[in-house]
Amino acid sequence: MQLTGKQIVKQYIVTDVCEAGIQQQGVDLRVIDIKRVKDVIPGFIPKTGKTILPYTETVFPREDSVDGHKEWYLEPGYYEVTFAEGCFIPPNASLHIKSRSSLIRCGAECRSGQFDGGFKTSHMGCFLKVELPIYIDPGARIAQAIVFESYPVDKEDMYNGQWQNDQQRSTN
Repeated sequence: MQLTGKQIVKQYIVTDVCEAGIQQQGVDLRVIDIKRVKDVIPGFIPKTGKTILPYTETVFPREDSVDGHKEWYLEPGYYEVTFAEGCFIPPNASLHIKSRSSLIRCGAECRSGQFDGGFKTSHMGCFLKVELPIYIDPGARIAQAIVFESYPVDKEDMYNGQWQNDQQRSTN
């Protein structure tokens, strides 16, 4: 069963939520940082051991010289996005990040794997595939976290992998 936005917030599954972000079946996510994924050092997924992420480079919002308005300008490519919201997934749930339709209509799409029971972070993230040039304001709601209830995961089987507690950020 999919939880409502109010249930997600009431159960503290998604944290630091803005009031406008509470939706019918999810919680909107606000972008606070963007890094362009570069092909300088490719990612690597080994048979055993830890995944190595590709090199990233910070994209700084540009400031309008007239009114001081800041925005990111993104060319087509692949980007790592950090959100203002965090999460703590209980043993009986999984979280998924979906693109907001306004983002898709502008030629971009968020991509993320499943967030399993036991995963926690102070700032969720995803990847953004940009097909058409796009402007994005800092704090814009570009994705939505949706949560599904499931049979509870045993305590010893809760997520405790390499991305726990904000380790999912590339250190490049």
